[in-house]
Amino acid sequence: MSGPERRNRANGAEVRDWLDEVWGRTEAALVLEGGDYGGPLAERRVCGEVFDPEDVAELRALTTTGEFADDICRCPGSVTIALLDAEGEFIGSGSVHGETDVSWERGRFRNNLEVADPELFVAFLERVGIRMR
Repeated sequence: MSGPERRNRANGAEVRDWLDEVWGRTEAALVLEGGDYGGPLAERRVCGEVFDPEDVAELRALTTTGEFADDICRCPGSVTIALLDAEGEFIGSGSVHGETDVSWERGRFRNNLEVADPELFVAFLERVGIRMR
């Protein structure tokens, strides 16, 4: 990556600060059809729902633990994890790339997180109805 793309990428610490803030306000999550170019979040089909506080905490751990790639995947992603606050408003989202990466606010941060435990992440998504394999 070079030029403007490199300058516009956030470092891992910046993304982690944002993740801490937004997950601190998250009450539920929806898994939505489509990745980065799936259209407005509110217009997408819901593929899975995460409302139980323990499941929300597990999803947080699975999608925020790992290393940042300092790059982005070139595919559009498969599904999007949309975070909701107590009023049911969208407060953040991350697209799933392959079975290993989450691109949180891709257009804003341009830095994929390589999840620490891809097997548990895929198992969680499958548990909420998202067929990954």
